[in-house]
Amino acid sequence: METLAMIIGYFGMGILFLSYQMPKKRQIVVLQIAAISIFTAHYFLLGGYTGAIMNLIALSKTVLYYFENKPWFKNVLFTAVYLVIISVTGVLTWQGYRSVFPIIAMFVHTLAYNVKNEKWFRICMFPTSPLWMAYAVMTGSTPAFIGEVLTTTSMLSAIIRYDVLKLKPRAAANKTEDENKAE
Repeated sequence: METLAMIIGYFGMGILFLSYQMPKKRQIVVLQIAAISIFTAHYFLLGGYTGAIMNLIALSKTVLYYFENKPWFKNVLFTAVYLVIISVTGVLTWQGYRSVFPIIAMFVHTLAYNVKNEKWFRICMFPTSPLWMAYAVMTGSTPAFIGEVLTTTSMLSAIIRYDVLKLKPRAAANKTEDENKAE
């Protein structure tokens, strides 16, 4: 079972790494949906139930926030509901002090999803990686730990590429000036 958990974890690690390399928030969210699904199974197989349940909550929240531009989407309402769900679930799945890390990571994750700008979204998401890294160490998840190291590297790389150096994504760089103005 542990071998299967590790294989699954390494697969999720790769997808999570790629997510922050996407230039648009919507693309980041799609890849995060895949990665979160995989890490839910990974932590469950390792017996890290707080992490598995928190990832399940993150999955439902991330899918919901994919539709944040729809008229029915109520940002403040959904954020408040998810913060309550995370709090209650954190208490119900408590496995000692190690449970604090995914709970705080989920609070940060939830609040960060309210940020529309890709630059600030990446910056706000940054603290989640060290928190999940600590939880990975405590649950014995090598793939999740390596994944969070790579995620941190990926976020820093994307912040430097897109936000500091202002490099355009390849697809956008190939557009004509008129096409860029039309957007």
